[in-house]
Amino acid sequence: MDDLIFATVLASIGALLLWLFWAVVYRPHAERRERTNPRFVSDSRGEVKEKGVGVRTCPVCGEKLTPGALVKSKVFKSTSSDKVMQIYGCPYCWPENSEYRRVCPVCEKVVPRGGYLLARYFEKPGHRHVHVLGCSGCRRG
Repeated sequence: MDDLIFATVLASIGALLLWLFWAVVYRPHAERRERTNPRFVSDSRGEVKEKGVGVRTCPVCGEKLTPGALVKSKVFKSTSSDKVMQIYGCPYCWPENSEYRRVCPVCEKVVPRGGYLLARYFEKPGHRHVHVLGCSGCRRG
C-alpha cells in the first residue's frame, strides 16, 4: 500500500514539473519563435530590427509586428489633401481579446470595446506616415 502512495506522489510531482516547464519555458519560447525570422537582424546596440526598416509596432497594443503582419484600418479621404484613418489593431489585439491591452497612446486609457484609434494619414512617394490623434473614447465629437 505504501508503494502505491509513493508512486502516486511521484507521478503528481512529475506532472507538476512538466506543467511548470511548459508554462515557464516552452510557451514563451513558442510565442517568440514567430519573430525569429531571417528578416530580423540585430544592430550594433543589440536592438532587433527588420532588415532595411525598424521593427514596426502596433499603435494600439504596442506589440512588435512580424514581417507581413498587417494592422486593420480604414482610410477616409477628407476635403483637404490629408486623409483620416481609423486604426483597429493588429492580429494580436484585433479582434479584441483579453491577452493584449488595447491602449490609446494619447489619453493612455483602454480603447473602448469595438473602438478604434483616430489618426491623420500622410502619404508621399516611398513614405507613409500616421499621426494618432486619439481613440474613439477621447475623441468623441
